[in-house]
Amino acid sequence: MECPYWLTSSQVGVYGRAAPEDFTADYEHWKRVVAQSYLNGIGISWSSVRNVMDMRAVYGGFAAALRDLNVWVMNVVSIDSPDTLPIIYERGLFGIYHNWCESFNTYPRSYDLLHADHIFSKTKKKCNLVAVIAEADRILRPEGKLIVRDDVETLGQVENMLRSMHWEIRMTYSKEKEGLLCAQKTMWRPKEMEIIKSAIA
Repeated sequence: MECPYWLTSSQVGVYGRAAPEDFTADYEHWKRVVAQSYLNGIGISWSSVRNVMDMRAVYGGFAAALRDLNVWVMNVVSIDSPDTLPIIYERGLFGIYHNWCESFNTYPRSYDLLHADHIFSKTKKKCNLVAVIAEADRILRPEGKLIVRDDVETLGQVENMLRSMHWEIRMTYSKEKEGLLCAQKTMWRPKEMEIIKSAIA
C-alpha cells in the first residue's frame, strides 16, 4: 500500500521515523501480526466477524492488513494523539476522532471485535480505566472478542476487570514487559445495576 503523496521525509512520524518510513513500517508490522498471530494463533473465527473497531488506529495499518477479509473496520484516533485521520481517509478507510474518557456513540451498530493496541495504558493516565473497560463491554456484542496489546501491568488490570464481568480469557502471552490478551465477552449480565459516576460525568 503506497504512502500518501503528501507525507514527506522532512516530517516526523508518530513513532519517530521519517513520516513515509513510519507509515510503511506500521503497515508491515500489522501485516505480519495479522498473518502470523491474529488469523490463526488466538482462536478467532474470522468468518463470524463483520464489524471491527481499532480503538487506537494511528495510520490505519491494522485495518489495511485486514483488507482481504470480509470485515468493516472503524478506525478511532484519540483526540490527544497525533492527527493521523487524514492519512486513514487517504487510504480509503473509515475513521473518527474520539476521547476514550467519554462514551462512544455506537448507533446503529455494535462490534464483533475490538482491537486495543496500548490504548488502555495511555487512557488510564487521564481517566478511570474501569469506565473505559465498561464502555468496551457495552459496545462489544455478546460473544464478541477483544484483543489487547499493552504493558503487562495494564494487561493484568484489564484481565482482572474482564474476569469480574465473567468474560472468558482465551489467551494471554507476555514477553519483556509487553503482552497480548484475547478475551471473549459472554452472555452474562449483572443482576444489580451499579452506576459508574466517572462514566457519565
